[in-house]
Amino acid sequence: MYQQFSAAVITFLISSFGILVNIVLVMSIRKTVSMNGSFGIITKNQAICNIMMCSIFLVFVFPTQVSSSVLLISISNHFGTLSMIVYEISNLSHLTIAMNRFCAMYIQHRYERIFSKTNTMVLRNYLWVFSIAFCTCWYEISKCFFFYDTQTWTFEFENSEFCATLTWFSDFIFNTGLIILTLFMNLVTAYKGRKLSRALINAAGMEVSNVLRKREWNFVRQACCQGLSIFVGQLACYFFAPMIDEDWLVAHFFIATLWAFMHASEGGIIMVSNQELRTIFKKESQEIFAVVRRSSGF
Repeated sequence: MYQQFSAAVITFLISSFGILVNIVLVMSIRKTVSMNGSFGIITKNQAICNIMMCSIFLVFVFPTQVSSSVLLISISNHFGTLSMIVYEISNLSHLTIAMNRFCAMYIQHRYERIFSKTNTMVLRNYLWVFSIAFCTCWYEISKCFFFYDTQTWTFEFENSEFCATLTWFSDFIFNTGLIILTLFMNLVTAYKGRKLSRALINAAGMEVSNVLRKREWNFVRQACCQGLSIFVGQLACYFFAPMIDEDWLVAHFFIATLWAFMHASEGGIIMVSNQELRTIFKKESQEIFAVVRRSSGF
């Protein structure tokens, strides 16, 4: 029983942290001038997906872990499908962000046309429609349910040969392919950016080139951290979790749920890697702190 309680505490802490960080990220994006374009629209969509994923675990999984409610367990497949929808939108949003950066670096003369605000919003909406149809078809209509498992205290696919074959292609192969393609495009874009910054050293001066190098490093760090975190979560669910001894229930739960918990960290990765967002966050924090101090009489 204490192990189940430990799993519930982990779910509560990680989900709450993820919701808070990503809400701060959305608020910072809305107040950042450079985020008013297509890149900001897609990044905000990514943060909203992170909030939704963490909310599913906080609002549904956590109460189910604590209460073991028969009612909640009976409808868990619907929340499982919803979590997969959010997961697919998130991965496709990562790919879209990578494409945005790639086009900005390699086909600058077409960038404004390809990623105009209108086109970006249409693409964002398409990601939602596609993911909803994709997951509803594969996991609800085909009866390959993604439900809450009372033994592992998290979502699991049905244990059947049909479901194992289906999810291997619809989940693991498909999403791993998206992650690898996203990481590859980000690294190619970073390489191009580094070449351009070197060419600007003589023209712009060492001080400007140092700023560009810092931006490059932040970009590479964000791309690699996000890509690796999602990839590790994907591998953990399919390969690492089954290897854990049955007595280590909490460890098994944590590893099997990394694919979802990684969403909690993405807001922090984006904030740490973007100087402008950090500046907005610090300014907002100082203003809030000042208001609290005045209202408290200190």
